[in-house]
Amino acid sequence: MEKGNKESKKWVQEEVSNEINNRELAEEESVDWRGRPSNPSKHGGMRAALFVLGLQAFEIMGIAAVGNNLITYVINEMHFPLSKAANIVTNFVGTIFIFSFVELSVCSLSPLLLNYCYLTLYCHVPSQGFILLSVQAHLSQLKPPKCNPLINQSSCEEAKGFKAIIFFTALYLVALGSGCVKPNMIAHGADQFSHQSHPKQSKRLSSYFNAAYFAFSIGELIALSLLVWIQTHSGMDVGFGVSAAAMTMGLISLVSGTTYFRNKRPRRSIFPPIAQVVVAAILKRKLASPSDPKMLNGGHRVTSDVVHSSTLPYTPRLRSY
Repeated sequence: MEKGNKESKKWVQEEVSNEINNRELAEEESVDWRGRPSNPSKHGGMRAALFVLGLQAFEIMGIAAVGNNLITYVINEMHFPLSKAANIVTNFVGTIFIFSFVELSVCSLSPLLLNYCYLTLYCHVPSQGFILLSVQAHLSQLKPPKCNPLINQSSCEEAKGFKAIIFFTALYLVALGSGCVKPNMIAHGADQFSHQSHPKQSKRLSSYFNAAYFAFSIGELIALSLLVWIQTHSGMDVGFGVSAAAMTMGLISLVSGTTYFRNKRPRRSIFPPIAQVVVAAILKRKLASPSDPKMLNGGHRVTSDVVHSSTLPYTPRLRSY
């Protein structure tokens, strides 16, 4: 009996070890920009991550400058009441994070493209929104007539019709692009350090997140000081133009690192394996567990690649008894 338990325990340990190894191998499938297997000595590492950090700094620079000074523009130029202006700003910020969640869910459900492809696709969107905001702020024909809402709000004409459509279209183009860039940006930078055969790159992953927060802080600092000063002294049209230029510089930074990036191949959605576990647990909740794990699955030894297998391997974890 004791000998049988030892054999069962050894078999379970082998299965768990195989499961971990298979997952690590799946995670390390990466390619270069031409779709060829990546070379750890040429692709990835801090050198490649610097280009992503540049994108992160420029992206937050453009977004933060607009978000923190947007309510002034909405009240003074668009002539929205204070309560409505506050809702516009909070809705704008909230929409950015909603789009981040939606983009993350879409990529998880149907991962068709590389993170790099998503980044280059979405980086154009906020730039277009900034340019449209800059054009509207510059042309008086696209804004309500000038007045001072602080003196007499009732005499100021609120932006309506075509003028409001232009404003909200531009604003939510910025929210869409920024929201979709954020999750892919962080993931793409982290992908440069996850090569298990090069421990130095793996150890530098924590350094990358420190550098990412530093890039975020530098972008915020420049946005809340220099860019807000430009908006105040040179006008919102120039300020929106600078934000568009910052986003363009971020895209240039990303594209400049194309030949240095290691890109993970798109994998199957993470949700079917999760649903597989839930369904199997519900359907088999009343079954008695055999004393020997070898008796599971008809006595056949199953592969531990859960993603590509229709049969779930046995593991001793997450037991409820």
